[in-house]
Amino acid sequence: MPFVTAGRENSAEIRIYYEDHGSGSPVVLVHGYALNGRSWEKQEAALLAAGHRVVTYDRRGCGASSRPSVGYDFDTLASDLHILLSRLDLRGAVLAGFAMGTGEVTRYLAVHGSGRVSAAVLVAPLPPFLLKTDDSPDGIDRSVFDRLTARIAADRPAAMKDFIDDSYNVDLLGGDRVSDQAWQNSFYMAIAASAQAARGCVAACLEDFRPDLAQISIPVLVIQGDQDRVLPYQATGKRIPALLASARSIVIEGGPHAIIWTHADEVNQALLQFIGHLSQAG
Repeated sequence: MPFVTAGRENSAEIRIYYEDHGSGSPVVLVHGYALNGRSWEKQEAALLAAGHRVVTYDRRGCGASSRPSVGYDFDTLASDLHILLSRLDLRGAVLAGFAMGTGEVTRYLAVHGSGRVSAAVLVAPLPPFLLKTDDSPDGIDRSVFDRLTARIAADRPAAMKDFIDDSYNVDLLGGDRVSDQAWQNSFYMAIAASAQAARGCVAACLEDFRPDLAQISIPVLVIQGDQDRVLPYQATGKRIPALLASARSIVIEGGPHAIIWTHADEVNQALLQFIGHLSQAG
């Protein structure tokens, strides 16, 4: 199994599991909260069929990667991504994140630059800043996150069940856009993540990405469903174009948070067209 080493905790190495398939121009996929690289299966299949090299990996605390008690902040998570891109010596990559993964993408570009990256895709984005404050009136009240953190501490499997329900808008799309088996697959991914990762990543999602966005100059595609209950469009994707001049935005009507599964055809079409335009321009 392929791993890169991203540090140590006490006597153990912190290892990040990755998969590297195909050939052609590289696309790196960064997964969402409490999931793993396999959550991108519909996008990976489309990208491989289109002739791209596709790299996925499991965030620390998730999937087959190590489960340390530390490092669940975006500076560290972006550093893990930097180590992976450097080890693979990728050049001209498209860096695509889903949900929490858009935080890694944004922080990576702000801290490590775009020397290895030609463009970015933010699907169901976390930026610019989730928390409601005086200078961020469209954000979400802190009490929502406090309740979520308490819920995870009290009964993490039940909290993950609620999270997956909200990700798929299962009351509206269950049995149509998402089967029971697909829901169960996502649930098993979520409860397999470490408890420390589940708690730490919620806190990380309150980080402010507005200064990071200001440093990004490469082309960026933003894709989001207008019925996203986890990262509501009004608090996230709608605000990005005003902060990022290079952003192009696509809103999927009726799309929930987990559009990479429920609306995979629309996401894949937008992703491939965006990459195709980059190739023509470059």
